Amino acid sequence: MIGARALLAGLWVALATPALAEPVVPLSARFTDPTNRYPHNVLGDLPGFGALEVRLAGGTSLRLVLPESRVFEDISPRLWDIDGDGVPEIVVVESDQRLGARLTAWTVQQTADGAHSISLRAAGDFIGTRFRWLAPVGIADFTGDGRPEIAYVAMPHLARRLVLVRLEDDRLAPVAQLDGVSNHRIGEAFITGGIRDCGAGPEMLLPISDWQQIARISIVGDRLTALNHGPFISAAALAAELSCGR
Repeated sequence: MIGARALLAGLWVALATPALAEPVVPLSARFTDPTNRYPHNVLGDLPGFGALEVRLAGGTSLRLVLPESRVFEDISPRLWDIDGDGVPEIVVVESDQRLGARLTAWTVQQTADGAHSISLRAAGDFIGTRFRWLAPVGIADFTGDGRPEIAYVAMPHLARRLVLVRLEDDRLAPVAQLDGVSNHRIGEAFITGGIRDCGAGPEMLLPISDWQQIARISIVGDRLTALNHGPFISAAALAAELSCGR
C-alpha cells in the first residue's frame, strides 16, 4: 500500500513540474511593423521590420516583437525544418544595431493548457559589425548524414562567403565555408540562386563574385567544391536552372 507521505510527494512533483511544450506547425509567417530604426537599406525599398506574425490552424495568430535594438532584415520568413522532426521552424535574418546580421530559427509551441508561444529555437553568430548582412540560400542535407544544413552567403557585397551551418543544441554552428560567391546585389529586393537536386544530391547554383559566371557548388568529402556552370545572364535565367534543365 502506498503511504500518505508518498502520495503527497507525488502530488507535489506533479504540481511543481511545468507543462511540457509541444512544437506546433505554423501555417504561414510574415513580417510586420516596418521601421527605419536600422537604416541599412540593403534591400532597396524593402524596410526592416520590428515584428513577426505567425498564423496557425484554426485561425490563431501570434506575434513576436523584437527589442528596439534589432530588426528583421529579410525578404520573407522561411518555414524550414531545421531539426528533422517534421515540424518546420521559422528561419529569418535578424540584424542588431551594433552587431549586424545573424540567422535565427523560431519555433511555435503549445503547452498542455493550450497556450501558444513563439520562442527562439536556435541562432547563428552575429557577423559582428553594424550594417553587415547575410543572405540565405536554402536548406538541404548536403553532407548526406541525415541532418539538414542551412546555406547562406555572409556579406554578399563584401566578403562573399558561402557558409553552411547545422543545428547543434541551440546554436546554428558552421560546418563548411567557401569564398568567392554571392547571391545579392545592393538595392535588390530579392535573393539570386538557390538549391536543386537533379538526382545526384543537393547542389547550389550561385553567381561568382563578379556576377559573370555561375558556380555549381556541392560537398565533396567534407569540403564545399565549386564547378563552373556557365555564364550568368539574369536572376530569372538562373532561377530556371534550378529546375534541372541543365
